Amino acid sequence: MTGGSQTPVPVPRHTFLEAGRGHYGAAAQLAKEPKHVGPADHLAGLAAECAVKAMLMDYFGSVQDTPLGIPYSPKIRNRPVPSKTQQKKAEKESLHWHMPDVWNDLVKLAAGRRGSLILSHLPQDNPFAEAADEWSVDHRYVDGQQISEERVARHLEAARTLIAAYYLAQ
Repeated sequence: MTGGSQTPVPVPRHTFLEAGRGHYGAAAQLAKEPKHVGPADHLAGLAAECAVKAMLMDYFGSVQDTPLGIPYSPKIRNRPVPSKTQQKKAEKESLHWHMPDVWNDLVKLAAGRRGSLILSHLPQDNPFAEAADEWSVDHRYVDGQQISEERVARHLEAARTLIAAYYLAQ
């Protein structure tokens, strides 16, 4: 390379909403076959997670600028804290990981008219955190035989609601 300056590499725009819509469509198709309820449930959770992350980034100031690409909230990360230990805790709390925890991040960070609008369309309780229906990214390792069609239907409805809430808040 000649010259003294390098062209900066553009930061790609996140594709959480598009990924969420794709996961939702695949989950809805898989849910039609009883033998595929496990993968359908897993994809429904991923769809919901992606929709939440899209809202956090597009509407509530979260960013995705770390080497691992894990989105986080600067509001939480950069809040004033009295010690290094609490700073590390804030950094950890600021990360948007997986369902059901990322749902709680949305509830915590949704603010203003847009936040009120989004939260008014969501169920009062996190459907991915209910004891009988708890969703985990680790369920990708299970065979799905203990997952009911009713559970998948609830998770699909929650994912659809989150995707719709994204659009309502535009």
